[in-house]
Amino acid sequence: MIVKEIMSKNPVTIGPTAKLRAANKLMKANHVRHVPVVKNGKLLGIVSEKDIRYAMIPEKIPGKKIPQGWNLDHLKVQDIMVKNALTVSQEVQVEEAARIIYRHKIGALPVLKNDKLVGIISVMDILGVFIEMMGMLKSSSRIDVLMNESQANFNKVASIIKKNDGQIISVGITPSPKNSNKSIYLFRIESCNVNPIVKDIKKENFAVVSTIG
Repeated sequence: MIVKEIMSKNPVTIGPTAKLRAANKLMKANHVRHVPVVKNGKLLGIVSEKDIRYAMIPEKIPGKKIPQGWNLDHLKVQDIMVKNALTVSQEVQVEEAARIIYRHKIGALPVLKNDKLVGIISVMDILGVFIEMMGMLKSSSRIDVLMNESQANFNKVASIIKKNDGQIISVGITPSPKNSNKSIYLFRIESCNVNPIVKDIKKENFAVVSTIG
């Protein structure tokens, strides 16, 4: 999946000389937390809800000396925006965008095409994809199985689930806290009675750690 498929297109933007009060109102009106800063079609930076909150506490703004008594009516977007903001191409894989956001501890990335702003991708956009992929919003059951990581073991458990008319939605893997040589496979399946499936899995000498549903 690429960024273009999940980004917010035609994002709300603001000019660098706009007052922070206006930026704050713009964010609230459009229910967003990050706004790209644009002048003459060129991306200059990005301003966030967090930046505006920090502007109310001048000593928290790194490298900025805000005059005593100034407030959101005095300060401009260019006074606190993040300049030379990190960006991403719309053709980049979502996983890479997620890595950039996580690595740099930021909330959103402006998306460019031929140096033109075409969208913005945020932590919430990526979280939404993750939730959808994991089937967390669907009514579902889950069977957690402890086993050695191997395609053969995975195939065997998956075939047991299928034989019992179970429909696999997603599979996650997490290290076992008690056995470093094994992992716990989290089989999320469409809501059903898991007892027959669990019984057959145990018959094949796999350990079922926990179940839901």
